[in-house]
This record gives sequence, structure tokens and C-alpha cells, in this order.
Amino acid sequence: MNQKAQTRAELVKNALEAGDVSTPTGFRDRSYVHLVRRGQAVVKRGGVSHLMDVLTAKLSEQPAKGVAPKNPADNSGGWVTWATWDNQPGNPISKLATSWVVPPAPSSADQQLIYLFNGLQNPAGNEILQPVLQWGESGAGGGHFWSIASWHADSNGHAFCTPSVCVNPGDTLIGVITLLATYADGTHNYRCEFSGLPDTTLMALGVPELTAAEQTLEVYGLTASSQYPTCPFTAMSNIAVQINGSAVPLNWNPGTMNSPQFGERTAVVSNANPGGEVDLYY
Repeated sequence: MNQKAQTRAELVKNALEAGDVSTPTGFRDRSYVHLVRRGQAVVKRGGVSHLMDVLTAKLSEQPAKGVAPKNPADNSGGWVTWATWDNQPGNPISKLATSWVVPPAPSSADQQLIYLFNGLQNPAGNEILQPVLQWGESGAGGGHFWSIASWHADSNGHAFCTPSVCVNPGDTLIGVITLLATYADGTHNYRCEFSGLPDTTLMALGVPELTAAEQTLEVYGLTASSQYPTCPFTAMSNIAVQINGSAVPLNWNPGTMNSPQFGERTAVVSNANPGGEVDLYY
């Protein structure tokens, strides 16, 4: 193992030993990670995100103040390869849906974190909503197995997630984000979930317009190709994007981090809508 790889593993190990928590937007102090349970939603008021009881509208958790500090363990990885489609603000995406199959388990397990998701984020990239398949343990739960949860990260670095649900290799997942309402002040209400799995439903209320659609592979602490799934790629397929309830023309733009460790890349197989496909290679 080279020194760079050792450093990635050590960064993750040090963060976990310090009690920090992994999320699909990097590592956070535990006070910045919040579980969203049934009957709760995330609501932004006065620029601050809160947990809210849906029935009573009572705020049930006061989040930590200020912006989450950067964590050194974030340098152990990040978005490795992805595809983006950017919508023009003012005519919001009303639905994003993607299907993918849970891949085989990695042949070796250490403390690597693997995240596969579709998602919507704002132009600044500091607000994101995402139904996430993960390998490893995050703030949502999990371990050395595949599990799913819905996540919302806000511009202050807070991460909100549903409790993880275990899934198995070969299971078909459909990650869906739906626009619920748009308001005159420019805020929007969204719902994020895996279709047919109500325990993964997360509502994010009063957030900015999310204009960028994403298909993403994100990893942390990975030091060997054997820590990836034992398959060449995951197909993000049957992609559907709607505006005002209707399909729109798509042109996915692939991207890859500088100097990927193992040749990770994105292949845009089809820009069809619905029915498009983006393959994320390990």
C-alpha cells in the first residue's frame, strides 16, 4: 500500500476514533448529524434547518449553531465520478427518478465508505437532497453491508437522514425526489425516498430551488480496488426528469475527480428521458 493510500485510511480511522460521523457530504461532528424519524420533516426557518413534528408543526430539535467545520477525513475521498444535468432556475424540476441494482459486496472490507445516489442540489452545491445506497457505517447506521437512507445536507453543513434500512445484492432500488410545493419567497418543499420503502421518506421544507440533477459515486478511505463491489460498474438506469410533470430533453455531463485511484469514470449510455442510463465505473 502506498503512502497516499495509508493516509486515506488513517484519516478515516482518526475521524471515527474521535467520534465523528460519515455522511454523503463528508465527515461531521456528531452534533451536525440528525436522524429524521417517521412523523418528522426537515424545515428551514430564518436560514436555519430544524427537525419538525409534521402533525403539530412543533420544532423537535434545535441544531448546533454555526457552520460545520471542515473535517480532515474529507481529504480521504469525495465525489469520485458522476454525471450532472443542470436546469435553469425559475422552472423547477418536479421529479427525478433513477433505478439501480444493489451491487455485489466488496471482496475486502476495512473502513471504506461507499455511497451511490441520484440527487438534486442547488447551484452553489451546498444544499442537496439524495436517496443513498451505502456500504459502511454512516450517521444513518449501517456497517459492512449495503443499506439505504435518504439524506438532506444544508448550507450550514448539517446533515439530516432517515435511519438506514438493510438491502441485499441484487435488489432493485428506485430513488425518487418529488417537488411538493413552490412559494413566492423562492422556497420549495421536496420529498425524497426509495419507492415502496416508507421508512426512507424524508421531507425537506422551505429549501432553495434544487436545479442540478446528479448521478454519483462517492467514496472515503478506500485504499484498494478490492474494496469496491466485485463488478465493473453500476448502471443508473431508467432515469426520468420532469418539469411541471412533463419530461424534458436531457444532456448528462460526465465528470471525474482529478487522478482517480483505480480508473473510475462515468459513461453516459443514453440521454433518453424517460429511460436514460449513466454507468458509474469502479
